[in-house]
Amino acid sequence: MEKNYLNRGIICVLVGICFILAAVFTESALDGLLWGLAGGALGPGIGMIIMHFYWSMPQNAERFKEKQEQKEIEVHDELNEKLRNKSGRIAYLIGLSVICASVVVFAILGKMGVITDYKVIVLYLYGLMVFQIAAGVVAYTYLRKKFL
Repeated sequence: MEKNYLNRGIICVLVGICFILAAVFTESALDGLLWGLAGGALGPGIGMIIMHFYWSMPQNAERFKEKQEQKEIEVHDELNEKLRNKSGRIAYLIGLSVICASVVVFAILGKMGVITDYKVIVLYLYGLMVFQIAAGVVAYTYLRKKFL
């Protein structure tokens, strides 16, 4: 297994330890968030380290090689690439729809007095929608120039 995978695992563990230290030695409203980030960094980091040593053992080397070859085939398969592209487009369109609906819902809830300070939420969602559309146009333009 690649040494890079082990390095990423060690970095995740170190980041998790930093979050734990920050949560233990500070008293703030962010303690819960810091503990959550610590768990979110430590878990995958420890998992990466264990997987590195497991797949690096000589008796697992052949199985790992077969697994990597199968993964390469799946990643570069034309049908899988087409399905990934199509699913990405569907997710993009669903995300835009959800953002547009959320803008309307939050605006209505704000006007009815259910939510206070709704303008910040509506402006944020509107900005996110504009950013997502712009990012889609830029990505499309870049890819079009690249392949033509």
